[in-house]
Amino acid sequence: MWENISTEKTKSFIERHFGAKDKDASGIPAKPSVTISRQEGAGGLAVASDLANYLEKQTASHETWTVFSQHLVAKVLEDHGHHEGIGGFMKEGHKGSLTDAFEEFLGLHPSTWTLVEQTNATIMRLAQIGNVILVGRGANIVTKELENVFHVHLVGTLEKRIKRAQEVFNLDEKAATKYIKQKDKSRRRYIKDNFDQDMDNPLLYHVVINTDLVQYNEAARMIGNEIIAHFKLDKIPKLQKVGTI
Repeated sequence: MWENISTEKTKSFIERHFGAKDKDASGIPAKPSVTISRQEGAGGLAVASDLANYLEKQTASHETWTVFSQHLVAKVLEDHGHHEGIGGFMKEGHKGSLTDAFEEFLGLHPSTWTLVEQTNATIMRLAQIGNVILVGRGANIVTKELENVFHVHLVGTLEKRIKRAQEVFNLDEKAATKYIKQKDKSRRRYIKDNFDQDMDNPLLYHVVINTDLVQYNEAARMIGNEIIAHFKLDKIPKLQKVGTI
C-alpha cells in the first residue's frame, strides 16, 4: 500500500548508516529529517510514503528517504539488545505504573520509562543521520532542539477519520469509531505521560494540515516544497574541502 514503507528499505538504511558507529562526521552538515505526528485516520503513513517519494524526485541530490514507523520498534530492539517479544510492550498506549512495575519484576521487559528513553535515543540518532521521516512516538518533541528537523502534524474531523478506518480495515461504523477513539487517546496519553505536552498544540510544528480538505498526495507535495525551501534542497551542496599535508 505504501511503497516507501517496507522492511527491506529500512534494513537498507540501517546497513548503510549504522555500520560505522565511530565514524567522524564533524564538519559535515546534518542532512534534513522530518517528523510526522498525526491523529489516527488522518493519513500519516500514506503522506509519509508520498513525501519520501516526492523528496527523492524533487531534491537536487535525489537521495533516498526512509520512513520509520512500526519499523522504529525493531530498530530500538536491535540498538539495545532486547528480544523481539518486548515489541509488544512498546505500544503508545497508557499502562498503569503498578502493572508496569509488576511486569518488570517478572522480567517480562525493562521498565516502560527505560523503553521510552531507549526509543528517544534511537529517534535522535536517526534524525541526526538525516533523510528520514519519523512517524509518531513524540519524535517532534524528542528532536525539537535539532535544527535539521522539520515537524508536521496531520489532523482531520472524527467523522472523516472513522470513514477512512472503515474503508482501510473493513470495519463497521461502531468498531471503526472505537478504534479511532482508542488510538487517539493512546497517543495523547503517550505524549502527555512521557513529555508533558499536548500533541494537538500547533506551536510544536512547522505546519499543520487538515487532510479532510487536502488529499494525501497534495499534502505530501505541500510539505515537500516547504522542506525543499527551508533546507535549500533545490541546490546540490558544495563538496567539503579536504585538507592535505
